[in-house]
Amino acid sequence: MAPMRARVIQAAGFEAKFRQEIDPWNYTRSPFEAHKRGILLRAAGDRNYGRGFELACAIGETTKRLAPRCLRLTAQDASPTALREAKRRIGSNDRVLLAAGVLPADMPSGPFDLIVASEILYYLHPNDLRRLLGQMLRATARGGRIVSLHHLRNFDDAAILPRLAQKAARDHFRRHMRLVYRHDEFRFQCVAFAKAG
Repeated sequence: MAPMRARVIQAAGFEAKFRQEIDPWNYTRSPFEAHKRGILLRAAGDRNYGRGFELACAIGETTKRLAPRCLRLTAQDASPTALREAKRRIGSNDRVLLAAGVLPADMPSGPFDLIVASEILYYLHPNDLRRLLGQMLRATARGGRIVSLHHLRNFDDAAILPRLAQKAARDHFRRHMRLVYRHDEFRFQCVAFAKAG
């Protein structure tokens, strides 16, 4: 895995971003972000799930679209400001639990039928990334699915090169699960893996 970068963003840095601008990555208005969400939802498949888990849910744009597919969806983020905005956007929904947590320390044990990791893995230092990938695999129920969607281009505040973080996830899950979806574009890649039932 690539060496750590100089200006890695931590949980406090994400909180500062959301305090400065509630939608710092333009999730709500960007056609590119909407396109990525569409790909992610296709990767999740057309079935409904019992329990879902979304890592780093931010302000809940993807959460809103995953919620109808899950009887119970836990959406986690390290930023209290982002979680408050997610609650405002999602409203009253008994299916959704918004939870504060920093990965990998606060990764729940599951089991989950669907786990979604989007634009988060490259912020983890290599040892934390390896730990989280193992946790995700163990937290996936039999017959469950993991979706991983990440940028492939480099940027300054990532802990490791984004394409290498996505490759680490892809390689780790491929050893234990079956690849059921793959979408490649110049800027990002989305893969989904299914665990044997």
